[in-house]
Amino acid sequence: MKRRAGEREKKLKKKKLLEELGKNRLPYMTPVDADFHQLWKSKYSKLIFRKSDTVPEELHQMVQEGFLTLQEHDCFFQDLVRIKGKDFVTPMSRILIGNPGCTYKYLNTRLFTVPWPTEGYDIKYCSPQIHDACKALIRLNDYLHIEAVKALQGQNLVETKEINDTTVIDREQNFATSFTEKGSLSKDQSSCCVPADDYISLKDRTSYNVTLLNYMDPLQMLYLKQEPYFGMGDMAVSWHHDENLVERSTVAVYSYSCEVLLLVLKINVRLKSSYLNFPGHKASAGLAS
Repeated sequence: MKRRAGEREKKLKKKKLLEELGKNRLPYMTPVDADFHQLWKSKYSKLIFRKSDTVPEELHQMVQEGFLTLQEHDCFFQDLVRIKGKDFVTPMSRILIGNPGCTYKYLNTRLFTVPWPTEGYDIKYCSPQIHDACKALIRLNDYLHIEAVKALQGQNLVETKEINDTTVIDREQNFATSFTEKGSLSKDQSSCCVPADDYISLKDRTSYNVTLLNYMDPLQMLYLKQEPYFGMGDMAVSWHHDENLVERSTVAVYSYSCEVLLLVLKINVRLKSSYLNFPGHKASAGLAS
């Protein structure tokens, strides 16, 4: 009942906002705007962007070959989903790869993982190429996990310094002060210190158990909706909140566009029991918590 009431409330707010906007659109900033980076730092500080050249070239090559292998073997499928009692086919083709046994529910449709190579499991693949593609994705998964932990560690230390500099005395300051008095963040980062419990929390928040790959050829999509709030043009997926994610967990995104009209958006997430797209010249990775 509460969920339905919440959905009705969201629907009414959306309707009211669109009525107020009329033919107008909400303003938004891009990197060319003067205040963009200040707004990013002050309001979206946990959104982290990495250019493609910061990711090892060998990893790029392995992952992108894996993407193409999955596409060439017809591993991407459009899903039948239900929205407001009506059935629709998703505009993007997808595949869920991750820990054996994990599932992902989206608009009354449950996806089951194609398992990536996992110790202790005898996983058989229909071809060596599919095995290599899944192995490449878990390699990228491990890399994004490490990068996410480092990023969150760094932000915790910055927040601690800001709290101490402004001498704000509250519960958060006391928690931050304890950061500087206990064990190291990682074996190779002796200059950074956090409590062991918080380090475990960081690792848990960034231990992605599935990756959702989306594939779309924009030129083949002739029936995309228009983005209603900002006038951004065609959109494949509308703005939404994903209730499957573990609270405060990190989302990692790897975006890849290639000259053969292939667009793949890889999202690493940590689901409960079992979006952001950064265009780059070659590829890009982003983290958000």
